[in-house]
Amino acid sequence: MKKNLPGLLMSAAVLGAALFAFSPRPLPAFAASAIAANQVQINGLARAGARVVAVGERGVILVSDDRGASWRRAAVAPDEASTLTQVFFISPRVGIAVGHDGWILRTTDGGDHWQEVRFDHAHSDPLLSVWGTAGGPVFATGSFGQLLVSHDAGATWTQQPTPAGDRHLNAIAGDGHGHLVIAGETGTLLVSGDAGATWEKRPSPYEGSLFGVLSLADGAWLAYGMRGNVLRSTDEGATWQHLDTHVGTSYFAAIRLDNKDVVLVGQGGAIVTSSDAGQTYAVRQVGGVQSLDTVLDMGPGQLLLGGEAGVGRLSLAWPAATAPGAVTQ
Repeated sequence: MKKNLPGLLMSAAVLGAALFAFSPRPLPAFAASAIAANQVQINGLARAGARVVAVGERGVILVSDDRGASWRRAAVAPDEASTLTQVFFISPRVGIAVGHDGWILRTTDGGDHWQEVRFDHAHSDPLLSVWGTAGGPVFATGSFGQLLVSHDAGATWTQQPTPAGDRHLNAIAGDGHGHLVIAGETGTLLVSGDAGATWEKRPSPYEGSLFGVLSLADGAWLAYGMRGNVLRSTDEGATWQHLDTHVGTSYFAAIRLDNKDVVLVGQGGAIVTSSDAGQTYAVRQVGGVQSLDTVLDMGPGQLLLGGEAGVGRLSLAWPAATAPGAVTQ
Protein backbone atom coordinates (compact mmCIF):
# COMPACT_ATOMS: atom_id res chain seq x y z
CA MET A 1 0.00 0.00 0.00
CA LYS A 2 2.82 2.36 0.86
CA LYS A 3 4.45 1.62 -2.49
CA ASN A 4 1.32 2.86 -4.32
CA LEU A 5 0.93 6.00 -2.20
CA PRO A 6 3.08 8.28 -4.42
CA GLY A 7 1.17 7.16 -7.50
CA LEU A 8 -2.17 7.73 -5.80
CA LEU A 9 -1.09 11.18 -4.70
CA MET A 10 0.07 12.02 -8.24
CA SER A 11 -3.24 10.82 -9.69
CA ALA A 12 -5.18 12.89 -7.19
CA ALA A 13 -3.10 15.96 -8.04
CA VAL A 14 -3.69 15.50 -11.78
CA LEU A 15 -7.42 14.96 -11.23
CA GLY A 16 -7.64 18.05 -9.04
CA ALA A 17 -5.83 20.16 -11.63
CA ALA A 18 -8.16 18.93 -14.38
CA LEU A 19 -11.25 19.65 -12.32
CA PHE A 20 -10.00 23.14 -11.58
CA ALA A 21 -9.09 23.83 -15.21
CA PHE A 22 -12.49 22.84 -16.59
CA SER A 23 -14.72 23.98 -13.76
CA PRO A 24 -17.02 26.95 -14.53
CA ARG A 25 -15.64 30.22 -13.19
CA PRO A 26 -16.58 33.84 -13.85
CA LEU A 27 -14.54 35.37 -16.66
CA PRO A 28 -12.35 38.34 -15.81
CA ALA A 29 -14.05 41.64 -16.54
CA PHE A 30 -12.90 43.61 -19.57
CA ALA A 31 -11.22 46.87 -18.80
CA ALA A 32 -13.87 49.60 -18.85
CA SER A 33 -11.49 52.34 -19.86
CA ALA A 34 -10.92 52.88 -23.57
CA ILE A 35 -11.57 50.99 -26.79
CA ALA A 36 -10.02 51.57 -30.20
CA ALA A 37 -12.90 52.98 -32.21
CA ASN A 38 -11.05 52.23 -35.45
CA GLN A 39 -11.05 48.47 -34.82
CA VAL A 40 -14.78 47.83 -35.05
CA GLN A 41 -17.27 48.52 -37.85
CA ILE A 42 -19.56 51.41 -36.95
CA ASN A 43 -23.01 51.56 -38.54
CA GLY A 44 -24.69 54.38 -36.63
CA LEU A 45 -23.80 57.66 -34.91
CA ALA A 46 -26.01 59.93 -32.82
CA ARG A 47 -25.84 62.82 -30.38
CA ALA A 48 -27.04 62.49 -26.80
CA GLY A 49 -26.82 66.12 -25.77
CA ALA A 50 -23.10 66.95 -25.90
CA ARG A 51 -22.20 63.25 -25.95
CA VAL A 52 -21.68 61.11 -29.08
CA VAL A 53 -22.83 57.49 -29.25
CA ALA A 54 -21.74 54.94 -31.88
CA VAL A 55 -23.16 51.46 -32.57
CA GLY A 56 -21.86 48.65 -34.73
CA GLU A 57 -20.91 45.03 -35.22
CA ARG A 58 -21.23 42.39 -32.48
CA GLY A 59 -23.54 44.67 -30.50
CA VAL A 60 -20.82 47.18 -29.67
CA ILE A 61 -21.98 50.55 -28.29
CA LEU A 62 -19.33 53.23 -27.78
CA VAL A 63 -19.63 56.55 -25.95
CA SER A 64 -17.49 59.67 -26.35
CA ASP A 65 -17.59 62.77 -24.16
CA ASP A 66 -14.82 64.61 -26.01
CA ARG A 67 -16.30 64.95 -29.52
CA GLY A 68 -15.00 61.60 -30.72
CA ALA A 69 -11.38 61.96 -29.58
CA SER A 70 -11.65 58.96 -27.23
CA TRP A 71 -14.25 56.25 -26.67
CA ARG A 72 -15.37 53.85 -23.98
CA ARG A 73 -17.71 50.90 -24.17
CA ALA A 74 -21.24 51.20 -22.79
CA ALA A 75 -22.91 48.51 -20.68
CA VAL A 76 -25.45 46.33 -22.54
CA ALA A 77 -27.78 43.88 -20.78
CA PRO A 78 -28.19 41.26 -21.94
CA ASP A 79 -25.43 41.37 -24.54
CA GLU A 80 -26.79 39.37 -27.48
CA ALA A 81 -23.74 40.29 -29.62
CA SER A 82 -25.95 40.85 -32.67
CA THR A 83 -24.93 43.61 -35.06
CA LEU A 84 -26.50 47.00 -34.34
CA THR A 85 -27.46 49.03 -37.40
CA GLN A 86 -28.70 52.39 -36.14
CA VAL A 87 -29.10 54.56 -33.05
CA PHE A 88 -31.33 57.57 -32.37
CA PHE A 89 -31.90 59.79 -29.32
CA ILE A 90 -35.32 61.29 -28.75
CA SER A 91 -33.88 63.35 -25.88
CA PRO A 92 -30.41 63.81 -24.35
CA ARG A 93 -31.16 60.93 -21.96
CA VAL A 94 -33.44 58.55 -23.87
CA GLY A 95 -32.08 56.69 -26.89
CA ILE A 96 -32.98 53.65 -28.98
CA ALA A 97 -30.61 51.30 -30.85
CA VAL A 98 -31.81 48.66 -33.33
CA GLY A 99 -30.15 45.76 -35.11
CA HIS A 100 -30.19 42.20 -36.34
CA ASP A 101 -32.53 39.59 -34.85
CA GLY A 102 -35.09 42.33 -34.30
CA TRP A 103 -32.92 43.56 -31.42
CA ILE A 104 -33.98 46.81 -29.74
CA LEU A 105 -32.03 48.39 -26.89
CA ARG A 106 -33.01 51.42 -24.82
CA THR A 107 -31.07 53.82 -22.62
CA THR A 108 -32.40 56.37 -20.15
CA ASP A 109 -29.06 57.74 -18.95
CA GLY A 110 -27.62 59.20 -22.12
CA GLY A 111 -26.01 56.01 -23.38
CA ASP A 112 -24.02 54.71 -20.41
CA HIS A 113 -26.31 51.71 -19.86
CA TRP A 114 -28.58 49.92 -22.36
CA GLN A 115 -31.37 47.48 -21.63
CA GLU A 116 -32.85 45.04 -24.12
CA VAL A 117 -36.57 45.64 -24.74
CA ARG A 118 -37.01 43.35 -27.75
CA PHE A 119 -35.19 40.38 -29.33
CA ASP A 120 -36.59 37.91 -31.86
CA HIS A 121 -35.15 34.49 -31.01
CA ALA A 122 -37.11 32.83 -33.82
CA HIS A 123 -35.97 35.02 -36.73
CA SER A 124 -32.77 36.83 -37.68
CA ASP A 125 -34.49 39.58 -39.69
CA PRO A 126 -32.72 42.88 -39.03
CA LEU A 127 -34.13 46.22 -38.04
CA LEU A 128 -32.36 48.90 -40.05
CA SER A 129 -33.50 52.34 -38.93
CA VAL A 130 -35.10 54.18 -36.02
CA TRP A 131 -36.61 57.65 -35.64
CA GLY A 132 -38.99 59.43 -33.29
CA THR A 133 -39.73 62.41 -31.06
CA ALA A 134 -39.82 62.80 -27.29
CA GLY A 135 -43.52 63.62 -27.17
CA GLY A 136 -44.69 61.37 -29.98
CA PRO A 137 -44.34 57.88 -31.40
CA VAL A 138 -41.01 56.19 -32.12
CA PHE A 139 -40.65 54.02 -35.23
CA ALA A 140 -38.26 51.25 -36.27
CA THR A 141 -38.12 49.84 -39.81
CA GLY A 142 -36.47 46.75 -41.22
CA SER A 143 -36.43 43.83 -43.59
CA PHE A 144 -39.55 42.21 -45.07
CA GLY A 145 -41.77 45.21 -44.45
CA GLN A 146 -41.14 45.51 -40.72
CA LEU A 147 -42.53 48.72 -39.25
CA LEU A 148 -42.63 48.79 -35.46
CA VAL A 149 -44.09 51.61 -33.40
CA SER A 150 -43.70 52.57 -29.74
CA HIS A 151 -45.97 54.97 -27.87
CA ASP A 152 -43.98 54.92 -24.62
CA ALA A 153 -40.58 56.29 -25.70
CA GLY A 154 -39.29 52.93 -26.90
CA ALA A 155 -40.16 50.78 -23.89
CA THR A 156 -42.65 48.53 -25.75
CA TRP A 157 -43.26 47.92 -29.45
CA THR A 158 -46.03 46.71 -31.78
CA GLN A 159 -46.12 45.89 -35.48
CA GLN A 160 -47.81 48.43 -37.77
CA PRO A 161 -49.02 47.49 -41.28
CA THR A 162 -47.88 49.43 -44.36
CA PRO A 163 -48.66 49.33 -48.09
CA ALA A 164 -45.08 48.16 -48.79
CA GLY A 165 -45.81 44.43 -48.52
CA ASP A 166 -42.63 42.49 -47.79
CA ARG A 167 -40.27 45.08 -49.28
CA HIS A 168 -37.27 45.88 -47.08
CA LEU A 169 -37.77 49.24 -45.37
CA ASN A 170 -34.24 50.59 -45.07
CA ALA A 171 -34.72 54.00 -43.51
CA ILE A 172 -37.21 56.31 -41.80
CA ALA A 173 -36.97 60.02 -40.99
CA GLY A 174 -39.29 62.84 -39.98
CA ASP A 175 -39.30 66.61 -39.96
CA GLY A 176 -40.59 66.90 -36.38
CA HIS A 177 -43.87 68.44 -37.62
CA GLY A 178 -45.86 65.34 -38.45
CA HIS A 179 -44.38 64.50 -41.85
CA LEU A 180 -42.43 61.22 -42.19
CA VAL A 181 -40.90 59.33 -45.10
CA ILE A 182 -39.76 55.70 -45.34
CA ALA A 183 -37.36 54.62 -48.10
CA GLY A 184 -36.71 51.04 -49.10
CA GLU A 185 -36.24 48.27 -51.60
CA THR A 186 -37.29 48.62 -55.29
CA GLY A 187 -37.67 52.38 -54.96
CA THR A 188 -40.21 52.10 -52.17
CA LEU A 189 -41.29 55.50 -50.82
CA LEU A 190 -43.92 55.66 -48.06
CA VAL A 191 -45.17 59.05 -46.86
CA SER A 192 -47.16 60.03 -43.78
CA GLY A 193 -48.64 63.43 -43.00
CA ASP A 194 -50.19 62.45 -39.66
CA ALA A 195 -47.14 61.54 -37.57
CA GLY A 196 -47.08 57.95 -38.82
CA ALA A 197 -50.70 57.00 -38.07
CA THR A 198 -51.29 56.20 -41.76
CA TRP A 199 -49.00 55.70 -44.73
CA GLU A 200 -49.31 56.15 -48.51
CA LYS A 201 -47.03 54.69 -51.17
CA ARG A 202 -45.72 57.29 -53.63
CA PRO A 203 -44.47 56.76 -57.21
CA SER A 204 -40.69 56.64 -57.52
CA PRO A 205 -38.55 57.52 -60.57
CA TYR A 206 -36.01 54.88 -59.49
CA GLU A 207 -36.74 51.17 -59.05
CA GLY A 208 -33.55 50.18 -57.22
CA SER A 209 -32.93 50.12 -53.48
CA LEU A 210 -33.02 53.35 -51.50
CA PHE A 211 -30.91 53.24 -48.35
CA GLY A 212 -31.72 56.55 -46.69
CA VAL A 213 -34.00 59.57 -46.47
CA LEU A 214 -33.35 63.10 -45.22
CA SER A 215 -35.64 65.99 -44.30
CA LEU A 216 -34.37 69.35 -45.56
CA ALA A 217 -36.53 72.48 -45.16
CA ASP A 218 -39.72 74.02 -46.52
CA GLY A 219 -41.18 70.63 -47.44
CA ALA A 220 -38.08 69.39 -49.30
CA TRP A 221 -36.77 65.84 -48.86
CA LEU A 222 -33.98 63.67 -50.23
CA ALA A 223 -33.94 59.90 -50.72
CA TYR A 224 -30.72 58.17 -51.77
CA GLY A 225 -29.42 54.71 -52.52
CA MET A 226 -27.77 52.35 -54.99
CA ARG A 227 -25.41 53.46 -57.77
CA GLY A 228 -25.40 57.09 -56.68
CA ASN A 229 -29.12 57.60 -57.20
CA VAL A 230 -30.64 60.56 -55.36
CA LEU A 231 -34.28 61.63 -55.45
CA ARG A 232 -35.63 65.02 -54.35
CA SER A 233 -39.11 66.13 -53.35
CA THR A 234 -40.35 69.67 -52.75
CA ASP A 235 -43.93 68.77 -51.76
CA GLU A 236 -43.57 66.69 -48.57
CA GLY A 237 -42.80 63.53 -50.54
CA ALA A 238 -45.84 63.55 -52.83
CA THR A 239 -43.70 63.63 -55.99
CA TRP A 240 -40.00 62.94 -56.58
CA GLN A 241 -37.40 63.96 -59.18
CA HIS A 242 -34.18 62.14 -60.06
CA LEU A 243 -30.87 64.01 -59.58
CA ASP A 244 -27.32 63.46 -60.88
CA THR A 245 -24.66 63.50 -58.16
CA HIS A 246 -21.78 62.56 -60.51
CA VAL A 247 -20.93 59.43 -58.51
CA GLY A 248 -21.95 55.89 -59.47
CA THR A 249 -21.40 54.30 -56.07
CA SER A 250 -24.11 53.76 -53.46
CA TYR A 251 -24.96 56.27 -50.73
CA PHE A 252 -25.63 54.94 -47.23
CA ALA A 253 -26.05 58.08 -45.07
CA ALA A 254 -26.67 61.82 -45.28
CA ILE A 255 -26.96 64.85 -43.01
CA ARG A 256 -27.94 68.49 -43.26
CA LEU A 257 -25.38 70.76 -41.61
CA ASP A 258 -26.15 73.81 -39.49
CA ASN A 259 -25.34 76.02 -42.48
CA LYS A 260 -27.95 74.07 -44.52
CA ASP A 261 -25.34 72.28 -46.67
CA VAL A 262 -26.02 68.60 -47.37
CA VAL A 263 -23.41 65.82 -47.07
CA LEU A 264 -23.88 62.30 -48.50
CA VAL A 265 -21.45 59.44 -47.82
CA GLY A 266 -21.25 55.86 -48.99
CA GLN A 267 -19.53 53.06 -50.82
CA GLY A 268 -15.77 53.26 -51.24
CA GLY A 269 -15.55 56.27 -48.94
CA ALA A 270 -17.55 58.47 -51.32
CA ILE A 271 -18.40 61.96 -50.03
CA VAL A 272 -20.47 64.52 -51.96
CA THR A 273 -21.82 67.86 -50.77
CA SER A 274 -24.56 70.25 -51.82
CA SER A 275 -24.87 73.94 -50.95
CA ASP A 276 -28.26 74.46 -52.63
CA ALA A 277 -30.59 72.19 -50.64
CA GLY A 278 -29.66 69.05 -52.53
CA GLN A 279 -30.20 70.30 -56.08
CA THR A 280 -26.59 70.07 -57.32
CA TYR A 281 -23.53 68.26 -55.91
CA ALA A 282 -19.76 68.55 -55.65
CA VAL A 283 -17.73 65.35 -55.37
CA ARG A 284 -15.30 65.67 -52.47
CA GLN A 285 -13.93 62.12 -52.21
CA VAL A 286 -14.39 58.91 -54.16
CA GLY A 287 -12.54 55.76 -55.09
CA GLY A 288 -11.53 54.42 -51.69
CA VAL A 289 -11.65 50.86 -50.39
CA GLN A 290 -13.61 51.11 -47.13
CA SER A 291 -17.21 52.27 -47.15
CA LEU A 292 -18.81 54.95 -44.98
CA ASP A 293 -22.11 53.99 -43.34
CA THR A 294 -22.92 56.97 -41.13
CA VAL A 295 -22.04 60.66 -40.70
CA LEU A 296 -22.55 63.19 -37.90
CA ASP A 297 -22.17 66.97 -37.87
CA MET A 298 -19.73 68.06 -35.15
CA GLY A 299 -19.97 71.80 -35.68
CA PRO A 300 -18.39 74.27 -38.08
CA GLY A 301 -16.33 72.39 -40.64
CA GLN A 302 -16.07 69.10 -38.73
CA LEU A 303 -17.64 65.67 -39.35
CA LEU A 304 -17.57 62.31 -37.63
CA LEU A 305 -17.62 59.43 -40.11
CA GLY A 306 -18.40 55.81 -39.29
CA GLY A 307 -17.98 52.71 -41.38
CA GLU A 308 -15.82 49.69 -42.04
CA ALA A 309 -12.76 51.45 -40.59
CA GLY A 310 -14.55 52.49 -37.38
CA VAL A 311 -14.98 56.14 -36.44
CA GLY A 312 -12.89 58.96 -37.83
CA ARG A 313 -12.97 62.75 -37.88
CA LEU A 314 -12.83 64.82 -41.06
CA SER A 315 -12.45 68.53 -41.76
CA LEU A 316 -14.70 70.07 -44.40
CA ALA A 317 -12.02 72.59 -45.36
CA TRP A 318 -12.26 71.89 -49.09
CA PRO A 319 -11.69 74.52 -51.75
CA ALA A 320 -14.85 76.59 -52.10
CA ALA A 321 -14.58 76.60 -55.89
CA THR A 322 -14.70 72.82 -56.29
CA ALA A 323 -16.96 72.19 -59.27
CA PRO A 324 -19.52 69.41 -59.56
CA GLY A 325 -17.78 66.27 -60.73
CA ALA A 326 -14.35 67.31 -59.47
CA VAL A 327 -12.50 65.03 -57.09
CA THR A 328 -10.40 66.37 -54.22
CA GLN A 329 -8.20 64.14 -52.09
